[in-house]
Amino acid sequence: MSKAQNKQRIAVIAGGYSGEAVISLQSAATVMEHLDRSLFNPILVRIDSDRWWADVDGQPSINKSTFTYTQNDIDHSFDAVFIMVHGTPGEDGILQKYFENLSIGFTVGNSVTVNSNDDVDMSNIEENIKFPCFVKPNQGGSSLGISRVEKIEDLHEAIDLAKSTNCESIIIESLLKGREFSMGVVPSEDGTPIAMPITEIVTENLFFDYQAKYKGAADEITPADITDDQKAQIQSSGIAVDWITYLSTETIQQFLKSILFLDFLK
Repeated sequence: MSKAQNKQRIAVIAGGYSGEAVISLQSAATVMEHLDRSLFNPILVRIDSDRWWADVDGQPSINKSTFTYTQNDIDHSFDAVFIMVHGTPGEDGILQKYFENLSIGFTVGNSVTVNSNDDVDMSNIEENIKFPCFVKPNQGGSSLGISRVEKIEDLHEAIDLAKSTNCESIIIESLLKGREFSMGVVPSEDGTPIAMPITEIVTENLFFDYQAKYKGAADEITPADITDDQKAQIQSSGIAVDWITYLSTETIQQFLKSILFLDFLK
């Protein structure tokens, strides 16, 4: 297997099987632009419904059994994976399980997907996911039926809550620590994207749950208390992605009622 000398070969995965594939490609383009070429050799890997392929000369297909590709009779492997797939199979645990089975590191937390009618292997959760972890329905929105679980004794109750949403499967994933930021991008008169001020979302709840999102149990701090370098990085990334979401009337009403939208405009 060939790997670039002294550089980690990173697969930046984009595409997917949902309607958000185009957004995924835009997100991946931002990652490809900003990865340090002195440290990494990033390769864009497309996941399409008909095949997986590497975005290199000849667009060779990915061998799914090993996650490798062949170019000029040389097999190429990857040191790690940067998952930028929106929707399935990137946000439902499918890719994570695939790379776990191949012992290839990836950028998001470990996860386990379980059919709603199946039993959960508690020892697997404790060993590979660890606590705290999150349990949530694998279909529907990200706010309903979700629990943060601090210890194994509370896992069954969280699983029952997720099942109560009548979902087909449940995802259990590890905690990723970090801060929550939000930023809008709006067009100028000539169509050039403008980055709006950055807002940090802070809640006293255990996580950004339904109450925090929609019932006001969160503070929106605008402008966010970050360094100038962090501000520039977030705004440039937001402009690079620059995508439009078509909102339903109900979503627009909820958004316009929120302090967050008003904070953006101030």
